[in-house]
Amino acid sequence: MKSNKIKYLAAVVALATSGSAFAAYTGTAGNSSVLFNAYESVSGYTFAWDTGLRKDDINSSFAGISHNLAADANWNTFLSAVGPSHVADIKWNLIAADTNGGSIDGDPVSYLTTGPADGTPAGTRNLQLLAWAGNVNSYITAASAAGANGGQGAIDAPGFVGGNTYLHLKDGSADYASYEFAHGSNWNTKANFDTTAGLGQSLSFYEITRNGTSNTAIVNAALLGTVTLSSAGELTVSPVPEAETWAMLLAGLALVGTIARRRSSPLS
Repeated sequence: MKSNKIKYLAAVVALATSGSAFAAYTGTAGNSSVLFNAYESVSGYTFAWDTGLRKDDINSSFAGISHNLAADANWNTFLSAVGPSHVADIKWNLIAADTNGGSIDGDPVSYLTTGPADGTPAGTRNLQLLAWAGNVNSYITAASAAGANGGQGAIDAPGFVGGNTYLHLKDGSADYASYEFAHGSNWNTKANFDTTAGLGQSLSFYEITRNGTSNTAIVNAALLGTVTLSSAGELTVSPVPEAETWAMLLAGLALVGTIARRRSSPLS
């Protein structure tokens, strides 16, 4: 099984996307795209960005990403469609999935998702987790195909074919290309926590896996890092320092404190 523990590095690296071809993978392939999603209910618009990462890229060598959405034409069209009076109603999150039971890559079913920054998501049970797969696969498939197939309601939306962002206007009550419909704030009511935040806010980033065999057991949630979206559209994913890194940081602070005390001590 691939390790999903993030190793801390001092700098957050910028992810280069220019000149790349993107095609979002569903979780049925065992290693979906890591997708940033935003939506606003009044306007009915969804915006998504394929980060170019796969779920299994979030491993021990992952240093983080920083990406300026404000430089993306679809993001700016999304903000214009939402309108100034409803910018505060925009909700966003970051997700990925491995919905394959191991026959492809040997990994268990698992998900990456943002969640509350004040602690591990609690209360979601194994039985609820079983329902996550259908919607995430339907959403990624619909978003990837909408532009290529001329999906209704899409404006300037190539899906993730030949680009890495997606803009979609919700069309009807069964439109899986709409993130609001496919997932909303809580994996379509199947998570007992809110995966979303607003502009200028931060969320924690978790790996969610099944806990044992009982359907009533609460799922495992491992903290991977922090995700922040500034009001100006700067998206940053920062990894959690490993235990040994914390130890070094604390030791360094203690040394600085000792030196400061010696310098401030009166001469004998």
